[in-house]
This record gives sequence, C-alpha cells and structure tokens, in this order.
Amino acid sequence: MPGIADNFTTVVHREPYAAISPSRPQLSQKGKVVLVTGSSGGIGFAIARAFGKASAAKVILTGRHQGPLDTAVATLSKESPQTTFIARLNDASNTTSVEDLWEQFYTEGLVVDVLVLNVARVQPAGTILEIGYKEVVADLATNANSIAAFVHLFYHQSKRDTSKKLSLVNISTKAIHDFEVAATFPNYSASKSAGTILVQQIAKSVSPDDLQIISFYPGSIFTGAAQKAGYTRTTLNWDNEDLPGHYAVWAASDEAQFLHGRFTWAAWDVDEISSGKIRERIDGDVNYLKVGVTGL
Repeated sequence: MPGIADNFTTVVHREPYAAISPSRPQLSQKGKVVLVTGSSGGIGFAIARAFGKASAAKVILTGRHQGPLDTAVATLSKESPQTTFIARLNDASNTTSVEDLWEQFYTEGLVVDVLVLNVARVQPAGTILEIGYKEVVADLATNANSIAAFVHLFYHQSKRDTSKKLSLVNISTKAIHDFEVAATFPNYSASKSAGTILVQQIAKSVSPDDLQIISFYPGSIFTGAAQKAGYTRTTLNWDNEDLPGHYAVWAASDEAQFLHGRFTWAAWDVDEISSGKIRERIDGDVNYLKVGVTGL
C-alpha cells in the first residue's frame, strides 16, 4: 500500500533483502536472549522466527492464549533447532501480569538482551467519542502503559551484566504521522503515538552503548488484527511479513546504532539511510525522524 513516506529512500522494499538478512554474520544474535511480545502469530511471530535464524540462544514468545503460543514454539523449534523457543502467557495491558513475567525471568535466571515490543491493541474504525472513553483507556494500557512497564523492568534487570549493551525495538505504526490513517483509527494513532514518544524520551536519557532504542513501522502486513479491522487478503497488496521480521534483527544490531531514539520504516533501504544525505541529516539534526510538532 503506497504511503506518504514511501519515497524517503529511492529503493523501497516489500520483501526481505540481503542487507537485513538474519543470516549475515554481522547481525548474529548468538548467545543472546530475546523477548518478543505478542508473538504467537503475525508480525511478532515473524520477528521471533527472524531472531531464530540469527542464531539467538533463546527467544521468548508471549501471548494471552497458551494454544497458539505452543503451536508457534513447535513450528519455530523445527525451523531453528539451534535456538530454544520459550512460551510465556502474558497480558501486556495488565501491569501486574507484566511484573509477574519479569519475576519469572528473575527466578529462572533468564536475563533478556533484546526486547521487541510488538503487542498492540487496535480498535475498529470510528471516532474517539464513538469508541468511548473505556476503550480509549484500554488502548492506552496496551499501547503506552505496558511499554513503560516493560522497558523499566527490562533495563533494571538485577542479574544483567551492565557491561553488555541492551537493545530495544519498538514496533510502531505510520498512524503516528500519516494524518489520513490517523483520522480513520484516531485512538490507535493517539495511543501508539504516546508509546512511541515514550521510548523516544527514554532514549534521550540513555546512551545507545547502554540501551539502544529504535522504533519502526513494519509495513502493510496481513495479520489477525488487520482481519478484525475488516481487511482481507485481497484488500491490499500486502508486504511480506519477513520484511519487518528481518528488519527487527537489523534494528537490534550495532549497524543500526546511529538511529538511536528515532522512527523509521521497515521498507526503507538500510544502505541508503546509513550513508549519503540521509545519514548526514540524521547525524546533524538531533530531532530528525522523531515524533513532534511540524511547523514550529
């Protein structure tokens, strides 16, 4: 689906490509423990699969239902037998559930090196006043509040080696900047904007050598959420789900450190944004590719 940022790079991808391939030695996640929230299906599953292909030691998948999680773990374990896939029930909208999850990790001696925040709550199209304030609050609980809890508990893991860098990848949406999409899904746009700004603000307070933080729009992927929103497999020319999957691995790597605190699209060619005029703009403008007010 064409978008207002499709021409940011001269090359725009809809399929995975060599520069972000998780099989590249430079992107290896060997020895790392990766947590991908909302990963029993859709984009989260594709991201978990990509980290398996990047030889992560362990990939933890979370979701609210055991059946789909178990199926996902069984599938991924066959695809990447060198990686241990772990299923954990979690309701990201519930702070207590998030705290309990990290307490489990502490008890088991699991220290997470890479956190991918993928879980999201999407409302059907409609105005905020039609949706109602209870749904507004519920969306914020998942799309913003849970981020605060996950990032805090991730960064403050008591057993982590503070000499090792952590990586945080936040799956955002073009609804935070595309006014047409935001008008159709206003509450989703507002809550995801809040979550994206939250990690952006956190990034200002930490060095990327300590905690690297990047947000990105995964593209137009046909997921269960898209289906619930009324889309079908023929509604749009959907992107390959492995594109954001592989991009997430690249975003967690040292190659992407120059994007600390910024927002990108998975479709943008990483060679182009890593060099030339785009890279010069990124290095020279501290607010470039960040969420804020245009015109002031």
